[in-house]
Amino acid sequence: MASTYVETGTRIRVYDSSVKTHASLPLGTYRVHFDGKEGFSLLRVENLTAGGERVYGQREQKVEKIFRSYERTDRSLGVLLSGDKGQGKSLFLRMVGQEAIARGIPVVLVTQDADGIADFLDSLEECLIIFDEFEKIFPNGRQLHHGEVNRQHQFLSLFDGMSQVKRIYCVTVNDVHDVSQYIVNRPGRFHYHMRFDYPGPDEVRQYLTDQAPEAPASEVQSAALFSRRVRLNYDHLRAIAFELNNPTAQFSEIVHDLNIKAIEPSHYRVEARFADDSCLAGETALNLFERVHDTRTLELRNKQRSLYISFLPRDLVFEEDGSIQLPLHKTDILDEYDETPDDLPVSVSLTLVGHNTYAFDAF
Repeated sequence: MASTYVETGTRIRVYDSSVKTHASLPLGTYRVHFDGKEGFSLLRVENLTAGGERVYGQREQKVEKIFRSYERTDRSLGVLLSGDKGQGKSLFLRMVGQEAIARGIPVVLVTQDADGIADFLDSLEECLIIFDEFEKIFPNGRQLHHGEVNRQHQFLSLFDGMSQVKRIYCVTVNDVHDVSQYIVNRPGRFHYHMRFDYPGPDEVRQYLTDQAPEAPASEVQSAALFSRRVRLNYDHLRAIAFELNNPTAQFSEIVHDLNIKAIEPSHYRVEARFADDSCLAGETALNLFERVHDTRTLELRNKQRSLYISFLPRDLVFEEDGSIQLPLHKTDILDEYDETPDDLPVSVSLTLVGHNTYAFDAF
């Protein structure tokens, strides 16, 4: 059997005849592998595909936007994807990887940390480099023990996009608070920060209409309104759609039995409106699955007014339009002097924070 001699630096390695040499990285998908003796290498894996799963939230347009911008720029392009689990970040990554292969761009997956990995990645030719759950593989200062090094900072020069080789860096994180301050809010390193919010009522309605065609329209509507009160991710919606595919299913019964009761508290925007249409607003965290009897007190303040509103979560009223109201006669409202204010609000409402429709309307 003929041998192939590969020389790198001062070392010559001997391989059998199955060895192939390439002038450039062959098109395909690879995972970075590190071995203490052999160093870094690329292992070929299956290409990423989105499959036949329907995508919601205009994700196709965002994939197109990434590659359109990459074609226009003369430097590397960074894309940061953030959002809680179950919001579709992994599916979006598969869509980006699939599109990269279609455009002739190799894909490299980074799933482990090792000293020198940034230099190895910078030795690669044009490709799409994907870091899934970046903050878990490469912890930053908040997660480190005394004396440990911030593992995210090794990539700062790589992400600057100033390498002579043009690449796309696509990074997903669950919590941006666990990402270095030199990465978040730095468009020079990550031009895009695409946030994966909880699906709003319109997306919930469309999803269940597609995935549960046997479900009565009234039950789909009940689920859509419910999503205005409690955050539902796509894992929740898959389970709800499965149950609603039974024509006799009722959403009010489904939600009591499904394993979505133990979710963490959600954040709600509380608005107290006055007769002159002015408004005091603040935020609070509640778990509306737990109709507890413990009193909650929220401070609402601006330059003119200061209110302390105390209420019981079990007194909240869920209106048919999906809104949440707090009956004034079941609240204790005091001013900063612990007295009942002369000017009381005419209504107090709660709105779920986190839907993509929330945006910047507080400003």
